Amino acid sequence: MIRGILGGLLVTALLSGCATGVQEVRQPEQVEAQDAIAEPKTSEEESKSPPPSWTQPASPSPAEACRVIDGQPEEARLALAGTPFNGKRSRGNIGFPLSPGSLPVEGKANFVAVMVGFQDAPPTNTDPEAFLRPQVDKMTEWSEFWSQGKLSYRFQLVDDWITLPVNHADYPVGSHVDYRISRANATEVIKMVTASLPADLDYENLDGVLAYWAPGIHSFRGDLALRGYEGVPLPFPVGDKQIGFWSGNNYHHTTSGNLTPEKKAEFTWSFWSYLLLFAQGLHNHGPGNGWPVGIQQIQESAGKFSGAINGWDVFKLGWLEDTQVHCMEPDVLDVPSEFILQSREISGGEKRLAIVPFVDKGAIVIESRRPVDWSESWDKDDSGLLVYFVDTELDVERVDEFTRGGCGPSEEDKKWAYFLYKDGFTGDCRSFSNAFIREGDALTFESIQIELVHSAEAKDYVRVQSISPSEQK
Repeated sequence: MIRGILGGLLVTALLSGCATGVQEVRQPEQVEAQDAIAEPKTSEEESKSPPPSWTQPASPSPAEACRVIDGQPEEARLALAGTPFNGKRSRGNIGFPLSPGSLPVEGKANFVAVMVGFQDAPPTNTDPEAFLRPQVDKMTEWSEFWSQGKLSYRFQLVDDWITLPVNHADYPVGSHVDYRISRANATEVIKMVTASLPADLDYENLDGVLAYWAPGIHSFRGDLALRGYEGVPLPFPVGDKQIGFWSGNNYHHTTSGNLTPEKKAEFTWSFWSYLLLFAQGLHNHGPGNGWPVGIQQIQESAGKFSGAINGWDVFKLGWLEDTQVHCMEPDVLDVPSEFILQSREISGGEKRLAIVPFVDKGAIVIESRRPVDWSESWDKDDSGLLVYFVDTELDVERVDEFTRGGCGPSEEDKKWAYFLYKDGFTGDCRSFSNAFIREGDALTFESIQIELVHSAEAKDYVRVQSISPSEQK
């Protein structure tokens, strides 16, 4: 697994004593090693109170009740994200159903991965097999873990660099040029790449191409990409195909804060997976855009990283069994619902997600998270519940544009999903670690109270109930 780089503080505890006089010290009698009694050691887990003696309950409401319908008109819900609809740009569905996309969400999704250079941005000495194989293998592992085996990303690698016989600077892409010119340039370069692919690849069930550019692509300031439903036929050695194409831009070869080009290259698999989720009908950049809570928010930040995908999106993709969703409609929560939630970083579990749906408004989503496996670079205290609200009624055209982390919604900074904080919280809501609900904490939102009663190694014991206004803090 790709490791994050964590910094830490070395805390040294010094114990000192003071004597008022010389004391006689008797030497203890010698004992045989097998007779010695070791001083008991109490681990942090042993010192905690034992878990409640709960049995896993049935979900109070059927999973179908938690599939909150998106607030757009039905015709808009059927539109492809980003395409024109009634004079606007279709935003795609935040709620259900999953927006239509060009990539499959079950079975196999098949891709070609290739490294590409230009006359003015020539290939390096990096061997494509040595660089690309670990990245695409990680993508396959990622897809199979989070889909619980329902989907597998599969790849064919192009053994050698492709060098296009043009200067990339003649095809500038990004906001520094006219939008139409930028799109035309991107499409032209994409067509040159697909036409240059080897003839001996299997193109029959191909879903898309992923390209990694050589350093020196200074004129590519925006991604060169097609989701596969723009009506653009791409030339391949076997004929035209209308499929997806994804790549990065010059950002991936520059230093951004603590992110060097080498670090960005290490997380290529994460960035590419993030791109593919758009073509599977999802939104990214929330909740907590810029936080290391998952690949939809950021690839790596100050040594922290998570390879997770939003629980809400996993539910929309159909990658959860209905029995793994603990659904609680507000009107059944006069009686507290007590259940055990499995950490999402660990496979399996009877309950992997909890949801409180609000018809014509959205949903509270509750996830159990741990600093292990896919989130192993988190700090030890980055553990407990992460709770966020999904706004299925958001009235915007660009859901993914410039949403930020923390601090809830605002008219100036609208979010399709945003984190909620524990009752009485007065800290910095822009800090990722402050969003965790830890053992003993409670969170109240829309008359629904969520308590983390006990936090075990791989699961959380959660109580959710409806409370009256007088009981709210």
